[in-house]
Amino acid sequence: MDTIAISDARANLPKLINDVYEKLKSFVITVSGKPKAVVLSVEELESLQETSEILAIPGALASIQKSLVQIKKGQYITLEELQKKYMITVPHAKRNTLKKGGK
Repeated sequence: MDTIAISDARANLPKLINDVYEKLKSFVITVSGKPKAVVLSVEELESLQETSEILAIPGALASIQKSLVQIKKGQYITLEELQKKYMITVPHAKRNTLKKGGK
């Protein structure tokens, strides 16, 4: 995270906002050399809020940590195995869409 004085932020606000939006950069804004605010993208803010909400769920962090250990031990099944086990079928067109990143 870059630090920028409020006077420089004010003078370069369009570029600063562009860097935040296009490059996902974030900035600490200082006043008289002291950190006073942060500028970050809406996507980054939403991501932080979602993470905070998830971690606020009782037992969520412990469950995530347990899952990571299981993955390292190879204790998981693939999506294809899950679909086969529970006889889940995905329409062909939807499957192709998912392979292309959902677009």
